[in-house]
Amino acid sequence: MFAVLINPNAFFAARLKDAVRLKVPLLIVLLSGLISGFGAYIIAGVTIEMLREVLPPEAQGIAATVGEIGAFVGAVIVTLLMWVVFAALFFGISWLFKGTGTFKRTLEVVGYGYIPTIFSSIIGAVLIYQFVATAQIPQVTDPAEMAEIVTRWITENPMMWLSSIIGILFMLWSANIWVFGLKHARNLSTRNAVITVAIPVLAYIAYTVWQLGVLS
Repeated sequence: MFAVLINPNAFFAARLKDAVRLKVPLLIVLLSGLISGFGAYIIAGVTIEMLREVLPPEAQGIAATVGEIGAFVGAVIVTLLMWVVFAALFFGISWLFKGTGTFKRTLEVVGYGYIPTIFSSIIGAVLIYQFVATAQIPQVTDPAEMAEIVTRWITENPMMWLSSIIGILFMLWSANIWVFGLKHARNLSTRNAVITVAIPVLAYIAYTVWQLGVLS
């Protein structure tokens, strides 16, 4: 498994000689989603805390539980969906280059490429926890005001910036794995595999940078 991180070309050349197996890629993506869910759980708790002034006392506990669990489950589901979306985009773009190979095989190699996101999710969750532990949590009465505060946290707080930058760097690591995975899974040249991966990944990075307020 370590080989996919340091020599993905050799890893996929050997791995793709065997039948498609999605169990390990699914577990990799699921683990990444569970760790991301922890960060979402923390953020949800903060947003509920900000709204305590407008929530009746008897509803605060329920709102916190539902909001935090909902955020956790939502993060896991989004991670799994993004796995499928990335695989579908890579499959479609590689089709333009006359790529061959099944969608299931594409799912497999994309799943292996999620290993770096496990590390970035851990770092991101730690940074979010540190931020929340030291942040002043204001009480608000207007949901629009809460949204403005959260946006300001994302665009101005150094820890949140660092979390996003680390996420981008590890995404580039994933992209490197995907290039070699698609090269073998879809029978592409290295050049065409790079183009196939670059289009969705650069779009994702641009969106992340836009969220930070750099492109706004």
